Amino acid sequence: MIGSMEKGIEAAQLTAPPVGTFEGVDLSVMPKYICFKAALLKEKVLLKNIILLLVGVFSVYFLISRNEISGLYTKLREKEFILAPGVVDFTPASPQSVTDGYVDNAVMSFVRTIGNTNPVNIDEQYADIASYMSHDLKVRFEMETSDWVDTVKLENISEVLKVTDKEIISDEKGNYKVVAIVVRERYANNEYLGKTDEVIEMLIKLVPPKQGKRWFLQITSLTRTEANSFRGRELKPNKKVTR
Repeated sequence: MIGSMEKGIEAAQLTAPPVGTFEGVDLSVMPKYICFKAALLKEKVLLKNIILLLVGVFSVYFLISRNEISGLYTKLREKEFILAPGVVDFTPASPQSVTDGYVDNAVMSFVRTIGNTNPVNIDEQYADIASYMSHDLKVRFEMETSDWVDTVKLENISEVLKVTDKEIISDEKGNYKVVAIVVRERYANNEYLGKTDEVIEMLIKLVPPKQGKRWFLQITSLTRTEANSFRGRELKPNKKVTR
């Protein structure tokens, strides 16, 4: 057999890579590196989940606390208001302690304001009564009475109301239903046009105090109809305040 020595050439020298390395990379540390990366990723995922959980818990706690505070403010406003009959001294009062006389005086003031009008004062009277109305009712009232105001001024119409009977019903939570039976007398150019029986119905509620208002009662509903159309209807009171 002819070998490399016989051929006069030297056999090629084969070398093996050092144990535990590949292309200059020490493979002996590879498992430790993979384990480290896996543990690091696991910790990051765990930390992210914990942060999300804490954010969720604090968000729920914040919403609950804000809702509780809002409820306390609502209860506070329901339980205590300020009445200023003389607009001089302020007296704390709760809906349960508001006197029947206070509500009765306010109702009489509202009825007289809306009923006793003439070409000179009708703008002022209607603006006054509208200031005690809820926003929606105020808008409807101003729209529905605009033509009547023009008619009153054009034809020189005057009206006088006399209350003959009234009923005020309370739910003992600061809400009142009012039914007033009145006699309306009308004049035009100083000529008497006759009288008509009418019924004025109102829903009013006790509201927080506001500077410049004599009564802390808000009108949420107001209707004025002839007595004939009101007959046959019956009230179902919870508590009668006055009549």
